[in-house]
Order: sequence, then structure tokens, then C-alpha cells
Amino acid sequence: MSSPERPDDEPGPASVRVLLADDDADQRLAVRALLRQRGFADVTDAVDGEDAVRAARRQPPHLILLDLAMPVRSGAEVLPELRDAAPDAAIVVLSNLPRRRLLETVVQRGAVGFVEKSVAPERLVDEILVAAALTDLARVHVLTLVAQPSAAGVARRFARSRLGDDDRDLLHDVELLVSELITNAILHTGSEPQLEIQMRRGGLRVEVFDDDDTLPAPRRADDGGPGGRGLHLVDTIASRWGAEPTPGGGKVVWFEIDGSRHRS
Repeated sequence: MSSPERPDDEPGPASVRVLLADDDADQRLAVRALLRQRGFADVTDAVDGEDAVRAARRQPPHLILLDLAMPVRSGAEVLPELRDAAPDAAIVVLSNLPRRRLLETVVQRGAVGFVEKSVAPERLVDEILVAAALTDLARVHVLTLVAQPSAAGVARRFARSRLGDDDRDLLHDVELLVSELITNAILHTGSEPQLEIQMRRGGLRVEVFDDDDTLPAPRRADDGGPGGRGLHLVDTIASRWGAEPTPGGGKVVWFEIDGSRHRS
């Protein structure tokens, strides 16, 4: 069995082997075309979970794009076997099922990320590459919180346990922003928020999901409006941030902090 080792620390798309597992032939054709536009020419198809495991054992890929709802054996069922068959591969779920509900489960079973098929075609490959973090395997940590006042403290401790305290400035900023976003989600939406921390080469990304469709709007820190202080802090401290609706209802508020950013 050949090794999936990559030829360089920074592989180009042409050197990346992709395994695309989806029972929908039209979906495979569309994703393959988008990958090809970005230079990913080595793409192997699989029509169900069992077929994907066989293909991964035959020639371990660098990247596996895995649908969940497939016949014979589902993507969720074969995830651990794919991880065993291709331990160095980045497995990204590509599914119509809701990411927020299933991300924690698929990460526990061996995936590194989850991209919903509803993403606009012009953004799909970028979303896949971010989720896969091919040049440096991302670590994804997920926590679902109870809608109670102590949730912000639980979220801070969770962030601290994942980040460590080697970079105290970064840890301080992440704890502060996580606390504000979790508090806003509970106070203004009544949701049980989900916190996701993605640790990548060059920085990190934090996402907070809730069940309310209303997107937040930045306000002055002193205007007393919903989310005012929290979003003011996010806008001031984060390298970038945003808020987007999620399929099936609700939204995600996210921020990113670059590793190269230095606080003044």
C-alpha cells in the first residue's frame, strides 16, 4: 500500500490526492469540476461508504470529502475505518445535513471539519480547504453549553484548556471574546449555544452558534443595545469577524485572530 506522504511542506493542488465519496453522481461531477478549477486533478470517486473505505485502503488520499447520507454504509458509519485506512488524511464531511448538530459527532469519529453543501459554489473549495487545513492539520474543539449564567465561565475554561497559556495575550483575548459572545447568545436569544474553536497554522477561528435567525449589528460600546459591548470588543480585538445564517435556522457568529497579530 502506498504512503500518502506529501512531497513538500506546502503541497500544490496537483500533488494532493482527493477521495470524493458521495452517492449523488451530479454532486460528484459538480464538486470535481470546482476542484479541477483550483488545480486538484487527482480525484477518485466513491459511491458509498464501503466503496470509500476500499478506495482509501487501495491508495491512501491526502483529502477525503465524505457525504454522510449514503446507501450500503453511511459516511458517519465508516468514518473510523477511513481514519484507520488513511491516518494522515484530512477528512472533511460535505453534507446537506446540519453542521451545527453533527459537527461534534463527526469530529469525535475522525473528521477534521464539516462543510454544508449549501455553501455558494464560488466559496465551496475555499471552505473545504479551510476545514481541511491541508498545510497544517487543524484541531477542532466543540462544546455545547447550557443556557445559564455560568456558561460563559465554562466556555472560558474550555478555551483555556485547549489553548494553554504559552501565549497569555492570545489567551486573554480569546477568553474575553468567547465570554462576550456566549453571554450575548444566552441573554439575547435564549439558546443553548455551541462553541467551536479551530486551531490552525497561523492563528485560530472561534464560532458560536445559536438558534436565533437575527444577525447582530455592531453598536457603540456604551449604547446599551443588545450585543453592543460584545461586538465592539470583537471588532476591536479580532483580526476579522462576521455573522451568518445557518441552514435550518439560527446563526453563527465567528471571529479569527491571526498568530502574527501583536497587541499594542
